[in-house]
Amino acid sequence: MKGNRSKNLPAFRSVDELVAFFETHDMGDYLEKLPEVEVEISLKKRASRTNTGKRWTTTQVRQLRQLARQNTPTRVIGLKLGRTEHAVRTKASEKGVSLKARNQSSLYRRKK
Repeated sequence: MKGNRSKNLPAFRSVDELVAFFETHDMGDYLEKLPEVEVEISLKKRASRTNTGKRWTTTQVRQLRQLARQNTPTRVIGLKLGRTEHAVRTKASEKGVSLKARNQSSLYRRKK
């Protein structure tokens, strides 16, 4: 930087004017003239809209079994139950429910 002398900032009537100005000027030339700003950041966890951490009800487990029998994709089961795909796979494993698609066409099978 050329010396420690800051240039004077022009007066701005709007934020848009300020943005337009700094698109064509180096902010480093005006650092000492810029106002200090305090920013407060909240890192609180947002309330979840899903069933995160909630117990599975018997109705949900029954729906899981029924959807798995109907060859519903795991992601779709999760959306219908308000659960993640991982949660669906975990619960299916706990309950002995197979999520493998049945009755697939032989076209997709590996030939020997």
